[in-house]
Amino acid sequence: MEHWSNFFVGELGAAAALAGLLFVSVSVNQSRILELGRMADRGMEALLILLLTLIVASLGLVPEQSPRLLGGEIAVISILMLAVTVALQRGYLLQTEMAYRRSTRVMIAVSRFAVALIALGGLLLVWRGDTSGIYLLAPGIMLCFFAAGANAWVLLIEIRR
Repeated sequence: MEHWSNFFVGELGAAAALAGLLFVSVSVNQSRILELGRMADRGMEALLILLLTLIVASLGLVPEQSPRLLGGEIAVISILMLAVTVALQRGYLLQTEMAYRRSTRVMIAVSRFAVALIALGGLLLVWRGDTSGIYLLAPGIMLCFFAAGANAWVLLIEIRR
């Protein structure tokens, strides 16, 4: 696990920075976001998947933790996060204008896939008891950054078009 500490430190810092930028984008357009009904749910989704990456990276830095314990923690938190994000996505997709539904569905799929990869990585850590599951965490975290960034872009720029 010690070979992965630099990765977890880097991802922890990146997730924290992106969460800060998300708050800026929401605060800049707060009144417009609130006018659009469930659009605030996109901000919540982005915040939750960034929070997931913060938690996963933090858990990866706990010293002398077995891969199975780490995997169990990651699996539980990511499955819970997946359930919450799916509920948020269902709500805002129904209120998305038809012209934007296709692109919104693509971003929803990316977000779900990202969180599912993290959950699968956690489950693989539990099942195998070695560090092989961490190799699924890396692309899952990267995709979480992409999905959160895309939602932040919508909240900052696209809602003004």
